[in-house]
Amino acid sequence: MATAAPIKNSVKTCEVWRIMTTLGQTASYPTSCNFNMIAIPLHSQPLCVDYYTIVNPYIIYQPMHIFKNLVPQHQERIIGLDILRSIAILIVVYAHGSNLIPKRYHGFYFKFLVIDGVSLFFVLSGFLIGGILLKIITQTNFTKTDVLNFWIRRWFRTIPNYFLVLFGVLAYNIYQTRSVGNFNLTYLIFSQNFSSPHPNFFGEAWSLTIEEWFYLLFPLSCYVFHTFLKNKTRSILFSALIFLLFPLIIRIIKFEHGIGINDIDGEFRKIMILRLDSIMYGVVAAYILFKQPVFWVKYKYYFLALGIFLLIDPLHFKGYYTPLYFNIESIITFCFLPFLSSFKTTKIKALDGFFIFISVISYSMYLLNYSAVQLVIMPILHRLLCMPNLPIEDVYVQNYCLYWFLTIFCSYFLYRMFENPMTKLRDKIHVSG
Repeated sequence: MATAAPIKNSVKTCEVWRIMTTLGQTASYPTSCNFNMIAIPLHSQPLCVDYYTIVNPYIIYQPMHIFKNLVPQHQERIIGLDILRSIAILIVVYAHGSNLIPKRYHGFYFKFLVIDGVSLFFVLSGFLIGGILLKIITQTNFTKTDVLNFWIRRWFRTIPNYFLVLFGVLAYNIYQTRSVGNFNLTYLIFSQNFSSPHPNFFGEAWSLTIEEWFYLLFPLSCYVFHTFLKNKTRSILFSALIFLLFPLIIRIIKFEHGIGINDIDGEFRKIMILRLDSIMYGVVAAYILFKQPVFWVKYKYYFLALGIFLLIDPLHFKGYYTPLYFNIESIITFCFLPFLSSFKTTKIKALDGFFIFISVISYSMYLLNYSAVQLVIMPILHRLLCMPNLPIEDVYVQNYCLYWFLTIFCSYFLYRMFENPMTKLRDKIHVSG
């Protein structure tokens, strides 16, 4: 007869997998989890958000009700992870907003950036998508078909939006300059910053290449190791070691030889082969949660305290750089995950709704905020409205507010009209073995 402890552990484990499989808009998960021989039903519901409330005339005059009504009563989400994703994208948009304000304010403006928003995205992505991959590896025969179906679902989530915005920005560039500028064909296979700095075109794409290559190579590595070792656990661990150590070793070698140390952003932060370990930290977190769910929950406040300590460490975010810099950022995010993955609600529905809304449109916000909004849409609006070409000191308040409004509005529109419909298509495509 099962004891109370296994029951508790089983419930925790089921909640854990709900975290890793339900944050995505169309993620699916099983109707039950079976751990320690105890089946716990998960009465799942489709993860959909009623955005009709946004255009309800009555609600337009009550902004907080917009966000309150974004959360359906039946929906189960981990608000802590929505908060983390929201903070990540808001940091990115905030940082890019510095282009619109006078340089004399930059010192004060950047004091509020205590961590890189993209680094948050990397670890969170590894935790969620890596968690889904671990589930596939451990709960299936892990065949070529399983790997292919994982790739299909991943690509339908990210690639359509990427190419739509990429070609939109490219078309505007050709129209304005009669040339493709710094665009080249490597953008089509996500290799423009494989081992060298990212070109000065569609700058946001640098992080997408890292994600796409990680989710191509890591499952492939696990599959190859599994083919030879016939042991899933060892396959995962060996692959994890490669992805954690290889980028770090290359960074150390490059740093010790003084290569690119005068351009940390371009020569280290935005090069694909040097950042794969950032996503791997999230996968490691998912693996710990899967293997030791009780440990994950029991020590969440200890991890949280460590994360806060590292976050306020004066040696970290004051321009001090070593090859371990990006590891520290990833470890900070890693330390926040146990607490945030169990934080289910702020108990204020409007606030929950706000974080869910920003989280849901975060990918579109990332793609649009700089190259599309700042470099394409805002200049077009200025010309259409016959706005005078005034110095930045005279119009930065208007431009800055317009930048945030257009980023959120256009991202919501892109999500509703294109990103979400394209993501749903992946549920109709499944390769059979």
